[in-house]
Amino acid sequence: IRGNYINDSFLSSIVKNPRHYKNFVYDDGLVYLVEGGRNLLCIPDAIIAGRKAKEVVIDEGHSLLAHLGPEKTLAYLREFVWWK
Repeated sequence: IRGNYINDSFLSSIVKNPRHYKNFVYDDGLVYLVEGGRNLLCIPDAIIAGRKAKEVVIDEGHSLLAHLGPEKTLAYLREFVWWK
């Protein structure tokens, strides 16, 4: 994820000027959306190892939850990540 924000038109603007975005935090090369007292990792619109970053995150979440299905996977991921 680190290093790929520059390729995302919205998230790259946060990286360049984080103080202008009150609902976002830029820390240690990562962008987070602050929502409900939690920091959600922002997933950039980027290609990583030939796949969309969002696709990789969904696949990893699906595997982590022992293939419980799309609804449960997305509900779980919404607790930890955000994308536009």
